Amino acid sequence: MKILLQLLLISLLSIQPLMAWGNTGHRIVGKVAETYLTGNAKTQIKKILGHHDLSRVSNWADEIKSDPNWKHAYDWHWCTIPDGEKYETGKHTGNAIEKVNDFIVTLKNKKSSKEEKQIALKFLVHLVGDLHQPLHVGNGKDRGGNDKKLKWFGEETNLHSIWDSKLIQYQNLSYSEYTNYLLLNIDYGDIRKWQGDSLMVYINESKNLRNQCYDISGNNLKWEYFYYNKGLLEQRLLQGGVRLSGELNRIFK
Repeated sequence: MKILLQLLLISLLSIQPLMAWGNTGHRIVGKVAETYLTGNAKTQIKKILGHHDLSRVSNWADEIKSDPNWKHAYDWHWCTIPDGEKYETGKHTGNAIEKVNDFIVTLKNKKSSKEEKQIALKFLVHLVGDLHQPLHVGNGKDRGGNDKKLKWFGEETNLHSIWDSKLIQYQNLSYSEYTNYLLLNIDYGDIRKWQGDSLMVYINESKNLRNQCYDISGNNLKWEYFYYNKGLLEQRLLQGGVRLSGELNRIFK
């Protein structure tokens, strides 16, 4: 029985996309969001979580992927919009858009239990980060770049993994160091604008920006690819955190 359970977990993990942003990236998004929460939002979040450090819960939605009780949530982390199409519910794989909206409703509902709100909040923190990673709005051809096999400085990998973690890890910064770096020379006009953006604004941004991710020369990506995409990577991390703060500030106004 134990062996069968292990095989089941392996099979479930094999069909799931890799974690968007990886642990460090999600913690950066959470830390940025924490910076721009209102006092009331922090108070309400603390009532739900016991604290308001969003970086601490930002990876929970990935950590539970190995739990059979959460196997139904494997497709909550992405959506699919092929080139030339607009998003249509149920037309393609991935339920991230629907789940984000569901979790917002749960958090606003005064009748939701504390446990329901804890789950909704932890998922929302994670999924807003996911959807700012351009390859989590897939083109429907290669599982968000998972099937695009490449090398990263000679190491066998794939395009999705490069965007999830390798571009971030290459800079050898902790999540708090990277967050502090991103928050230097902030344009507060951008902050206010991004906080007001709707879900579909950043979904469509990711759809359009993924073209840059696929702009590849050769099979062994190195310095050139890193420097070409560093600005985009950091913009999406920053936008993810700021937009998450905007959503939470509206929920807990």
